Amino acid sequence: MDPPTAGLSRRGILGLGAAVAFGVCDSRPAAAWEPAPERTLRLFNRQTGEGFEGVYWAEGRPVTEAMARIDWVLRDHNGDICRRIDLALLNRLSEMQEKLDSPHPFEVLSAFRSRETNRHVEGAATGSLHLEGRAVDLRLQGRRAVDLYRCALSFGDGGAGCYAARNFVHVDTGPTRRWAGG
Repeated sequence: MDPPTAGLSRRGILGLGAAVAFGVCDSRPAAAWEPAPERTLRLFNRQTGEGFEGVYWAEGRPVTEAMARIDWVLRDHNGDICRRIDLALLNRLSEMQEKLDSPHPFEVLSAFRSRETNRHVEGAATGSLHLEGRAVDLRLQGRRAVDLYRCALSFGDGGAGCYAARNFVHVDTGPTRRWAGG
């Protein structure tokens, strides 16, 4: 007995592949097409005492009210200047919280900074990703900075800096870079 593709031209085989692929797609259960699961964050701004704890991503998209609250909590508190915080940064923080499995929120030391504020931060780069809402400096109660740093490194992309002496890490969504500070 000949195999099912015997005697088929290249075009026929490609057509068969399309038909099989179409049939597979058509036969998938609805659950396979559900949007990404909910994503949550726990944040506490050390400068203002404000926080966010909850779902910021649901049904395949950002939760508008949660995003507005996060933007406010992570604002430049010197002038109450808000900027949209990068969704990729929030996703990274959420993933880090899952990996670290801590009941405590991230203690945010600095997130969005205006140019004016950035000028007054010791050692801040003039092109800092804090200016774009793509960077955060943080710590986590009960964890050493090096533990957070290793967690950030485990993703393999973005920027990560460890400031062990001051017990905080820098995490950003820029090009892949690694450093240790004082």
